[in-house]
Amino acid sequence: MYLAKVIGNIVSTDKYDAYADKKLLVVQKLDLYKNPTGISTIAIDYVGAGTGDTVLVGAAPGLASTVFNTPKAPIRELIMGIADRAHVAG
Repeated sequence: MYLAKVIGNIVSTDKYDAYADKKLLVVQKLDLYKNPTGISTIAIDYVGAGTGDTVLVGAAPGLASTVFNTPKAPIRELIMGIADRAHVAG
């Protein structure tokens, strides 16, 4: 899992069946201090996130496929939560 900032969305009228009715968002990974790392990826939204939100992304193999009950879907990144705040001790 990692924190990311939603920086955009993907509009696709023709997509893999497992993506039907699912929102695809562009997220940029953040470091522990919420600074952008410059690494961006596409994630499926599960919680209603939008541009500008800081989100928790799960990237374990099979995670999104399990959540959406689509075992053969090519889904890797899943937005699992909107982070209200994050604190790093020290």
